[in-house]
Amino acid sequence: MKTRTPFIKTFAAIAALSLLAAPTAAEEPPLPVKTLFLGSARSHPQRHYYGTVQGSQRVNLSFRVPGPLMEFPVEMGSRVAKGDLIGRIDPRDFRTRLSDAQSRLSQTQARYGEALNNFRRYDELYKKQSVSQAQYDRYKTALDVARSALKTAEASVAAAQDALADTELRAPFGGVIVARMAENFQDVQAKQPVASLQNLDTVEIVIRVSEEDIANIAVADEKNRMFRLSEKVSLDLEATLDELPGQSFRVAFKEVGAQSDPRTQTYPVTVTMPQPKSARILPGMAVNVTASLIGGETGDPNFYVPLEAVVGDVSGRTWVWRCGRGGNIARIPVTLGDFRGSRIQITGELAPGDQIVTVGARGLREGRKVRVVD
Repeated sequence: MKTRTPFIKTFAAIAALSLLAAPTAAEEPPLPVKTLFLGSARSHPQRHYYGTVQGSQRVNLSFRVPGPLMEFPVEMGSRVAKGDLIGRIDPRDFRTRLSDAQSRLSQTQARYGEALNNFRRYDELYKKQSVSQAQYDRYKTALDVARSALKTAEASVAAAQDALADTELRAPFGGVIVARMAENFQDVQAKQPVASLQNLDTVEIVIRVSEEDIANIAVADEKNRMFRLSEKVSLDLEATLDELPGQSFRVAFKEVGAQSDPRTQTYPVTVTMPQPKSARILPGMAVNVTASLIGGETGDPNFYVPLEAVVGDVSGRTWVWRCGRGGNIARIPVTLGDFRGSRIQITGELAPGDQIVTVGARGLREGRKVRVVD
């Protein structure tokens, strides 16, 4: 059973603050307040976020073995297909090592064959009790040693073959070389990045979204790859670039980062789009992503508002003040839900587009008029 202790404390705090309302007067001037609109086009007519382009797949390419580059055919901006050669290290030393390992393997195989034949002969003699236990054990031990040496030699050949194959660096997927970090004939170390490859058939845009937007409107529908305010109301995402004036591109939601930037209090949100045929969008380009409301007029009955918008009394009743025409206000009872960031969920007779008092709510009463200020 969930405890209601946090909400009781919240009610008490709200009620205590609410008792500080201003005294009545015959003709009081409208009280200046600040407001917000609940989940409507007026509340969020558009949101603009700024981000940068990156490929949908990204990898820094490096060799698994060290050596001098003898072939490095790619340049920054080169398009490559999966399996294309990125670079080749001088293979001569690796071929020599492989040849030596194969030679040792041949010798070891011969010794193993000899040890196996000797053991088989002495095994038959031992079964006939023609040789002693000590003689049998000596040839069995010799076979075990030869078998172990054979496995070691086989592993050495396999490692030398892998090392020789690793002198070639090939593209793990198709894409564009966006950076080249080495030069031909340069000695490179194992795992030293020599080139950066990105798949630009689909591009990603990473934008920074405020904590408030993440908490209040940016509910991610990962299945349909879009942001939703409710089942009927969602946010249309569109990208524009300064380099491509007059063009706009639909983008789809991919993921929301779980951790905010402690300096900016924003969350990374990744959206994606296919590479357009009419233009070339490259990594690092600056993008403006606009979020616009689409869908029906009826939103989710649950809204998230700043705690200061909620008023209460000592009996535990809570409400918000809804603004009407001419500065009139109406008290709307609400039920409190969960916190999301610095906001609290409210449920009541409210609809998207309702204008709710935030700053100044606890100084209001029935019949008092308000004046909305920025």
